[in-house]
Amino acid sequence: MAKDDYFVIMYMLLKRLYDYLKQGKTITNQELDEIGSQYNQQYWAYILLNMSDQGYITGIIPIKALGGTSIKYDNVQITPTGIEYLFSNSMMERVKRTLKDIKGIIPGM
Repeated sequence: MAKDDYFVIMYMLLKRLYDYLKQGKTITNQELDEIGSQYNQQYWAYILLNMSDQGYITGIIPIKALGGTSIKYDNVQITPTGIEYLFSNSMMERVKRTLKDIKGIIPGM
C-alpha cells in the first residue's frame, strides 16, 4: 500500500487521534494542516469529510463554495465508532501489518 492510500491515511489519523485521546490531548489545527499538506487538498478534504460522515471522527466542518468543498477543523477527535473501526476492521488490520513490515525493513520509520 502506498503512503497516500486512502486507508493508510485513515489508519494513521485514527491511530494518532486515539493516542491523543488516551493522553488527554487534542490534535491541533496546525498538526492537521501539516498532515494534510502532504496530500492533494481535495483528496485530504474527501478523506476527512467521509471519516466524519461515517461517524469515525468529529470536528470536521464542510465549507461549500463555487470551487468545491473545503473544510474547517473544530476540535477534531476520534469517536467510539472510530475506535471500534480502528481495532475491528480487517482493512485497518492489514494496513497496520503493512506499516509494521515497512518499519522492520526501513530503519528510522
